[in-house]
Amino acid sequence: MTLFKIAVTNMVKNFNQYVIYFISIAISVLIYFTFISLAKNPLINKIFMRWEVLGNSLFSFAGVILILFVGFFIFYSNSYFLKRRKREFGLYALLGLRKSQISMIIIFENLLTYLLALLTGILTGIFFSKLFIMLLFWIVNLRVDTKLIVSASAITDTVYTFFIIMGITSLYAIYLIFRYSLLKLFKTEEREKKLAKGSVILTIIGISLIGFGYFLAIQVIQNSPLWTKIGFGRGVLMVLFSVIVGTWLFIRHSMPLVLRFVYNKKSSYYHGTNLITITSLRYRVRKNANTLAMIAILSATTLTIIGAISGFYYVTIEQVKTENPSSYQLLNISPDKDEEIVRIISRDKEHKLRYRTKSSYINASVKNELEKMPFNYYQNQAKFSFIPESEFNRINLIEDRKNKPIHHLKNGEAIYVGRETNNLHERRKQELKSHTFQIVSDDKKTGFGAIQVIDFRPNPVFNSGFADALLVVNDDFYNRLKEHLKVQKVAMYDVTEVDHSENLGNKIQVAAEGKVNIWSPTFSSYYSNYHMVSILMGTILFIGIFIGLVFFLATGSVIYFKQVTDAYLEQNQFTTLFKLGLTKRELRGIISRQIAPMFVIPLLLGISHSIFAMIGLARNLEYSLQMPVIIVTSIYCVFYGLYYWICVNSYTNIVTRYQP
Repeated sequence: MTLFKIAVTNMVKNFNQYVIYFISIAISVLIYFTFISLAKNPLINKIFMRWEVLGNSLFSFAGVILILFVGFFIFYSNSYFLKRRKREFGLYALLGLRKSQISMIIIFENLLTYLLALLTGILTGIFFSKLFIMLLFWIVNLRVDTKLIVSASAITDTVYTFFIIMGITSLYAIYLIFRYSLLKLFKTEEREKKLAKGSVILTIIGISLIGFGYFLAIQVIQNSPLWTKIGFGRGVLMVLFSVIVGTWLFIRHSMPLVLRFVYNKKSSYYHGTNLITITSLRYRVRKNANTLAMIAILSATTLTIIGAISGFYYVTIEQVKTENPSSYQLLNISPDKDEEIVRIISRDKEHKLRYRTKSSYINASVKNELEKMPFNYYQNQAKFSFIPESEFNRINLIEDRKNKPIHHLKNGEAIYVGRETNNLHERRKQELKSHTFQIVSDDKKTGFGAIQVIDFRPNPVFNSGFADALLVVNDDFYNRLKEHLKVQKVAMYDVTEVDHSENLGNKIQVAAEGKVNIWSPTFSSYYSNYHMVSILMGTILFIGIFIGLVFFLATGSVIYFKQVTDAYLEQNQFTTLFKLGLTKRELRGIISRQIAPMFVIPLLLGISHSIFAMIGLARNLEYSLQMPVIIVTSIYCVFYGLYYWICVNSYTNIVTRYQP
């Protein structure tokens, strides 16, 4: 029999052993091929170019990360798969096969497995590619007729990538064959001979490191003396080091303490089948510590990536809607063009004019800036924009913006209007209120008086790009500015069905400016502003979901293959217990309790790590990420529970395979 036939026969007769490894590779192929197909899809590239979004760069960067973690996922699966087959390799050697021949068998098996996985993953990816494209367009809120496009370049890239991974895993397998002697190949992995005792001191040190990492993570970086001293790069590394090392120390040295406490409590230790469960956990706690710490970090990373990106997506999209109250706003247009725009809208059959009005504002500089001014102040070319309270109330009523009306402002009083007021911390609001701004001309030679912010309104009355940092003042102060500074006149139009008004917007901009320009300083369109941001943030969210999925699969693979390996090692022990009268119901209870710590402990730590990471991001970016984090964590727990159920079933099936 040739070596190739041996490989084929072995795979067919031991299909159950190969199927999980095959599935892990096929899923990796599916994810990677689908992602690359989207990156190379001409329709998506055309949309990126149309909206001037750097989508290709995002996909390329994410593709590198995807390759690294897909490689980790497969390599980890492969290492556990090889450990289970050590006795099989030893049997080949005992039958007279040389190590080079055993290596060739492994290469043939790997080749067949990867070819089948590539075929399965690519065909499945082609089948689902249109679904994923539709999902991407749904996230970015675009109506596009999608077509099933098979990218030959994506297929080639996928084949090349996974053949490289296959080569690496094959070399690792050959290394193991030549490394181990015949005796070591037949030697079954033993339990730890010495019980891990744990350490109260090291447990406290681990908790302290985690606590320090949390404390550092939730600081507002700009206001933290500690972050200022150590620097941003070192601070991030310090957070990661503290949390990772602290997690390992806590798990490694606290679990033996807890298990020893339960062991010494005889009433619970000898209750039911607890004796078997606790004894098994005590003898595997040292080896499990590394795995549990890895799972906790992977879980935290998954939750943080998806939670942060989905949170930013939700907040940013809502902000864009708030920041653009009118369908179209144009700056300083002539009366003739104003009338032409009205005619264009009236001739359009899909949209009707809801309202048309005009307004104005004035830009003025500040002599004495705060150390940390509102972001929109700098976006507004380091100037405040001013509007009288009477005009603000009129526009606010027309736009139905639901801002509280403003009345009876005194000289020197102002109300800040804009999206930032929803996200500003109370401390920042008080800082703005306590500062008196000296308003001056652009050359800062002419002063117009002092202004102090006394309150805030959340909803802008001008579209994004116009009067981004707006102050409402009394009419007298505005008229004084009007005598010396240029008035910016804004024509405002609002139409129905604005979410599907791209063609109408293009016609209006061509009429006003002669061409379509997304970055026009004098034309602001709700549709353009919304879709420019939604495509960018939606693409980032879509990529984040893919990356998070890979992290989740890596997390599941670490747990699953660890438990499957333990199940094969403990077959004999459970066979003995069956002979002593253990029922299958009791067996499932033992397995459920034995596996539970592998899921519960890293899950709780991972959720804790991600929550503090989200708190730090929310505090530094001044965004509320609470709801997206709750949703993402809940979904993650549901799928994590599904993994637990699969592991318990697989473990049970393995140890009961030869039982009556």
